[in-house]
Amino acid sequence: MCLRVCIIALLCSLGLNAQKMEITAQVFDAETREEIPYVNLWFLKLNKGASASADGVFKFALDSTLLKENVVLSCVGYTRDTLSVQELIAKTPYLEKSTAELDEVTIVPMRNESRKRVNSFSGRRVVGLGNFSGGAYPSALARYYEKPKGFDKACFLQSVEVQFYQIYGTLNPSGKFRLRIMSVGDNGKPERDLLGVNLIISRDYTDRKLEIDLLPYRLRVPEKGIFVCVEHLFIEENAFVEEIPVKLNDTAAVKLYEVTRYGPIFKGIEVSQKDDEERSFYRSITGWKPVNLLNTQGSTLEGKFPAPAFKLVFTD
Repeated sequence: MCLRVCIIALLCSLGLNAQKMEITAQVFDAETREEIPYVNLWFLKLNKGASASADGVFKFALDSTLLKENVVLSCVGYTRDTLSVQELIAKTPYLEKSTAELDEVTIVPMRNESRKRVNSFSGRRVVGLGNFSGGAYPSALARYYEKPKGFDKACFLQSVEVQFYQIYGTLNPSGKFRLRIMSVGDNGKPERDLLGVNLIISRDYTDRKLEIDLLPYRLRVPEKGIFVCVEHLFIEENAFVEEIPVKLNDTAAVKLYEVTRYGPIFKGIEVSQKDDEERSFYRSITGWKPVNLLNTQGSTLEGKFPAPAFKLVFTD
C-alpha cells in the first residue's frame, strides 16, 4: 500500500506542478577539456538523479524552486564534485582526474597458467535485479569475492561474466552499464575503484550474458578480496516504461500508471540472512547499504534477499 501511495503522490505532483524547467549542462575533463561520458548525478537531499549522455550532456526536468539544491557529479577515474543546480547551469563543470593514492605496487609477472573459476549461480534460485531506486536515481549493485586459495605469489582477475534476466513474453531492453571493480574497506563495504577506467559495457537485447575480458588491465586481486559492481546509467537508450496497477480507494477498480525504469535487468540469486559469505550491497544516495536491510516480507522473495551474482575467472 505504501508503494502505491508513493507512486500516486509522485504522479500527481508531476501533473500539478506548473514550474518545471528543462535543465541542460555538459561536463568536461579539467585536463583534456574533452567531454566525460556517462557521468552520474545525484541530489544530496532529494530522491532524484540522472546520467549524462555519451557526450557528457545532462538533460532533466526540475522544479524551478529546487535550483539551489546541491548535486554530486560522480564518474570512475574522477574526483567527485558537489555544486548547486544553479552552478551546474551557469558555469561549465570540469572534473579533476582522481589522484587517490594506490597501495604500494609490487611488480609481479603475469604467468596466466593457473585458473580458478567462481560460479555464483550454482544451486541457487534466480531472481531479476533492476535499479534499486525504483527509477528515481542511478544506483549500483556490488558483491564481494574473496581472493581464491592457491594463488600465493600473484592473483589477477581475468574475466567477469554478467548475465541478464529474461521474463517470458517481455523484453529486457538493450543498453549500457558501467562495470566497476572495487576494494574492500575496513567496514567491509565497497571503498574505492581498483579499475580506474570508466568501463562502459554495451548490451544488445538478444544478449543473455556477456563475458568481459579484464586481462589487459592486469588487475591484481588484494588479499582482502574485491567487490564486483554493476552501475546503472539513466540514459535514453536504457529507458523502458513499466505499467503499475494501482487499486483506487477501496473499490475493485484498478488504474494503470506508466513509470519509467532503466535497464538492463541483471540476473541475480536469492540468499538468506544467514549467508554471511554473501556480502552484497546496493548504493543509495547516502552510500552503500547491505541488501539484507531490504524489507522483502510479502514479496516473492518471502523474507529472503536478492544479490548480484557473477561468474569470475582468476589467474596467476
